[in-house]
Amino acid sequence: MRVDLRQWQAFVTVAECGNYREASSRLHCTQPALSKQIQTLESQLGTSLLHRGRHGAEPTPQGQRLLRQAKALLAHASSFEQEARAVAAGLAGRLNIGFGLSSFELAPAWVADFAATHPEVRLHLQDQPSAMQEAQLLSGQLQVGFMRRPESGALAWQPLLSDRLVLAVPEKSWQGEGSDAVAQALCQAPLLQMVGRRCPGLSSQIARFLGARQLVGVIQEAEDIQTLVALVAAGLGNAILPASTAFIAGRGVRLCPLEGEHTQWEIGIGWHPDLEDPLTHRFVDRVLAG
Repeated sequence: MRVDLRQWQAFVTVAECGNYREASSRLHCTQPALSKQIQTLESQLGTSLLHRGRHGAEPTPQGQRLLRQAKALLAHASSFEQEARAVAAGLAGRLNIGFGLSSFELAPAWVADFAATHPEVRLHLQDQPSAMQEAQLLSGQLQVGFMRRPESGALAWQPLLSDRLVLAVPEKSWQGEGSDAVAQALCQAPLLQMVGRRCPGLSSQIARFLGARQLVGVIQEAEDIQTLVALVAAGLGNAILPASTAFIAGRGVRLCPLEGEHTQWEIGIGWHPDLEDPLTHRFVDRVLAG
């Protein structure tokens, strides 16, 4: 049996009003049309739902048993319709957003901003390197990414900020000033770095920077940025980091800017332009509007 919500709405309204005249007025239809809808429903069910008498209409025992479920069905249909309209307008749904080391502050700030004005949207942040974000944007697993400029020409991307390399040194033993002191620290102290698979874009950036200066590569690796900073603070070596991680460094670590080629890059917002998703475009437009 095909569910016709208009028929069930007719039944519920007559049951609530107690007569066809008031129910037809509420539903903005004629009494004959209303009677036909209910008769069709009763014929399909093979049972009588309403008892018609001189004093109006009231549910039969079968109709009384179905009335509560019919009301629930109509309420669910109304809720679904509202949800569908909100999704179509980009006001509800789920948004998967990627972000990386250079957007540790940027991405959560925009997510919080969007959540404040779109309470029906479920926002999910995923910490991923730019290369993984690019692959998942292309496959549809992500809708938005805060990332380096993608290699794929299929993705749209707009820059939001520029990041740069800095040398993290232990505050307690740092005595130098200026570029000469930084160059000396690069050559003399052990160099620490995040494991390459955790942030391949940053690892490649550091490798290009070191290679251009014919400097020795990484001596020791750490699994996460917090461990890396703790090792620096403890005096076990220096680390090359993005300047945007300053909020993680703490007072035990000094960040010294590095100069020259291969020290700067852009971070932006990326998305698939062919994805017909109003929610994605609403989020991107809000970010780009600043």
